[in-house]
Amino acid sequence: MENNTNKKVESLAGNDRKKEILNLLTDLGVVRVAELSKRFGVTEETIRRDLERLETEGSLLRTHGGAVLNRKEGPELPVLQRELVQADEKRAIGEYAASLVKEGEVIALDASTTCLQMAKYLPNLEITVITYSIAIAYELVKKSNIQIFLIGGYLDRHSLSNTGTPAEKMLEGYHVDKFMFSCQGFDLQRGVSEPYEAHVQLKKSIVSISDRLILLADSSKFQRKSMVRLIGLEEITTLVTDSHVPAGAIKEMEASGLNVVMVN
Repeated sequence: MENNTNKKVESLAGNDRKKEILNLLTDLGVVRVAELSKRFGVTEETIRRDLERLETEGSLLRTHGGAVLNRKEGPELPVLQRELVQADEKRAIGEYAASLVKEGEVIALDASTTCLQMAKYLPNLEITVITYSIAIAYELVKKSNIQIFLIGGYLDRHSLSNTGTPAEKMLEGYHVDKFMFSCQGFDLQRGVSEPYEAHVQLKKSIVSISDRLILLADSSKFQRKSMVRLIGLEEITTLVTDSHVPAGAIKEMEASGLNVVMVN
């Protein structure tokens, strides 16, 4: 009887804690495990279990070291909220990817927040950037040497990007040296996948005119599968990711011929 009572008290305390976590997420947009542990006087493992349960309930989305609020806008978070997910990893990946761009090249960037980070690190070189992301175009406006080709089409408010048949037709006859892009999930079996058909079709159009395909994907996307398959990993020239991808998986990808770069 005493054990049952203790379990009930512990459960109630956990429920109160989870409610407070959701209140903090509503106010701040993002929370960190270490900070929550100190705030509530419990272990980080306890906080991780709370976040795991809240994610199962659909209330939040866990990130490396914390969580963001799930605003339930569909299978993909809006672009401004996605910027908070794996922010440090995206910055490191974006900075490295920017270093791969050479003077005179034509590169294409998708509408991912990782490519948005890359755009922030791009030096003011004489290059051409083809993109369907309004956010990336806005970021590059201040870099006067960069020629921006903004693909038009139907506006996707969640990703602040243009898609659809008009966007795909705009690419006919063009050539791209390097296509840098991200995804919602990648693994060895299914390859690269995305949640929306319109984005996949446009990306396939860019893939078809590109010499090199460089996937910029942090470790949170490893072994995640989304609804629509884009391409297989064997078609990728280089994968740029972070050091949290398991070493065994990295070896397997490299054994299949994929060039893998891990950033800190």
